[in-house]
Amino acid sequence: MELKYEESKNRFYLLDNDKEIGEITYANVKDGLIDINHTEIDVNYRGQDLGLQLIEAIADYARENKLKARASCPYVAKVFGETDKYDDIKA
Repeated sequence: MELKYEESKNRFYLLDNDKEIGEITYANVKDGLIDINHTEIDVNYRGQDLGLQLIEAIADYARENKLKARASCPYVAKVFGETDKYDDIKA
């Protein structure tokens, strides 16, 4: 499995043998703030914590770029609420 970042589309996505199997997207809200607005995993790949891998990728991106993140995506909001692991980037 391979994780990719597509800056022009504000997204990270996962590939399995060149097949896109998941993505997480965000919008730039204002300087220093992003909104994580969508996460999706191909139905055949669910249950493998791939969504968490995508959240980790976007969290690392936010940290590296000194960004705060809010979550309008219900899945990301749920994960953000269940752990303090992302408190440093939460808006």
